[in-house]
This record gives sequence, structure tokens and C-alpha cells, in this order.
Amino acid sequence: MSYPINVRVISKSEVENLVTPEDVLEVVDETFKALGSGQIYHPVKEPMWMGKENANMLLAMPAHLRNKKIVGVKWVNMFTFQQEGIPSSYGNILLLSREENGQPYAVIEATPITTMRTAGGHGVIAAKYLAKESSEILTVVGCGAEGWAGIRSFLAAFPGLRRLRVCDKNPAALENVKKEFKDRIEIETFTKAEEAVAPADIVLLVTTARKPVVMYEWLKKGAFVSGLYSFNDLDPECSRKADKWYLGSKETDYHQIIKAPQLADYHLSMDNVKGDLGEVAAGKCAGRESDDEIIVYTHMGMGALDVAVGDLIYRRAVEQSIGKVIDLS
Repeated sequence: MSYPINVRVISKSEVENLVTPEDVLEVVDETFKALGSGQIYHPVKEPMWMGKENANMLLAMPAHLRNKKIVGVKWVNMFTFQQEGIPSSYGNILLLSREENGQPYAVIEATPITTMRTAGGHGVIAAKYLAKESSEILTVVGCGAEGWAGIRSFLAAFPGLRRLRVCDKNPAALENVKKEFKDRIEIETFTKAEEAVAPADIVLLVTTARKPVVMYEWLKKGAFVSGLYSFNDLDPECSRKADKWYLGSKETDYHQIIKAPQLADYHLSMDNVKGDLGEVAAGKCAGRESDDEIIVYTHMGMGALDVAVGDLIYRRAVEQSIGKVIDLS
């Protein structure tokens, strides 16, 4: 006997039209609160390295959101040496399954989900809990797709921002940011990170650099720094010298940041970690307690964010009859 296995397939372009930055921020905030309340299980990610110099990676990012009764996994690629014409990370897939019977119900192109839930998601939610309420100056180092997502979401979540300082080694990228956001905020452009960072209340790092481009000594009192690729592009001394250092998730970031082989020479230690964003969002750990504190946040992402955003996209797609339903039975 055959039972129907109806799976809704949602394309990249459809995903991009189904949710707003505000939607993503709300879902990401809810997910961190659930994490802090013990409602999320997300196994440690184990990358598979391959290709030239063993520098290309495929990675499964599973998660069980007990609070929403859904299970999912994102299958993501990050190819340092990619074939010509294909971005280094593209064609990522999110698969969602039902908790009650394990049956799949959605396959979603997840590249835009990654972009939205990273700089435009947990990078901003971390600032909600850890940056000064009076923050007026935002510096974004790295003006690719994730940098843009971060700017859009910060403008939505922080109406008090008055100045945007953007830094990128590519002058064309800086000009594109000015054209897109010039009517919403005062913008200054820089090719040197030190100049961009010095007066900032909030610093968002979203670069592909593999050595620090922002140093602790450049940060002013009260600054909040969101390092979305941990200490690949952020001075590791921030982990020791900042007033407080938070992870996104102690459970997964311990393996991906503290014990990451590429960061071994920095001798990072959990002894310097104040808490994680789940604990802060759930009220189990103090966040910012003074406007003078320099606070640093690093997180390498977790599949729970992708699953939560993906489920919202799926529900919107059902409501609007978007996507193609395929019976796999």
C-alpha cells in the first residue's frame, strides 16, 4: 500500500518574496528564547572537506524545534575553489519534516535564508540585547549580500541610528550601498576598517577575511561588536580584553569557535565567555549592564535558525499557493 508523501518545493526567488526583515528578526528572537529555555536540540555540525587543498565543504545542519514540533536539516556548501560562474556558497537546500511522523513536507532553496538569518537575523538580535539603547552609529565591515541584509535589518530594528559607516576593499560595493540606502540614513564609506570602526556604537563584521581586520584597540567605550565569522576577521584579543564576550550557542560554538582548529593558536577559553545569546534572550544571563561596557558577540550559526525561518516561509507559501507540490510516493 502506498501513502502520499506531498512535499512543497519552494524556489530561491519565491523565498525572497515571502518574508520581510521584520519577519526574520521576530523568528530569530523567538528561536534564541527557545534555545535558552531548552526547547531546541541541534547536534554539533561536522563538515566534510574535499577538493583542492581540502578547502571545499559540505555540511549538514540539523535541528529539532520542540517548541514548534518541527524537525529539519540544511544541506549547505561552501566551496573556496568553486567552478567558474557559481558563487562560493549557492544552491543550499533546507528539508523540513513533521515531528509526529517524520514525513518530509518542504524542500526550500536556502541560500537567501542563510543570508537573512545571519547578518540580518542573529547579528541584529544580538545587538538588541547587548548594544546600548542609545546607539546612533553603525559600522558594517563587508558589503556583500550579508552586509546588505544586516543594514536593512538594523534600520528596521534600530530607529535611533543616525549614521552608517560602511567599509569594503571594493569601491564599487561601497557605492552600491550608498545608492541603495542614501535616502534612509547618512552614509560614509571607507576602505580602511580602523577609520570606519573608531566612532561606532555597533560594529557588524561580515567579511570573508581569514585574518583579523578589526582590532580591539580601535573600539570605543560602550561599543558592541557582532562577529559573524568569529575570530576569522576579528581580533581574538577581544575574547579576553572586552568587558563581556558572548557566544550564540555555548553547545555548538564551543566546537566551532573555542576548539576550531584554525583558531587553535589563539588559545580561546570558555573561562572568558559570559554566556550565550539564548541565555540572555531567555532572561537566564545578564546582558549589557553599563553603557561603558565593550561587548563582543561571536556565533557560527545554527540550523535551528534556518529551520524556524524555513517553516515560516513554508506556511506563507501554503497560504498564498506558492511553490510546487510533488507527491514522492
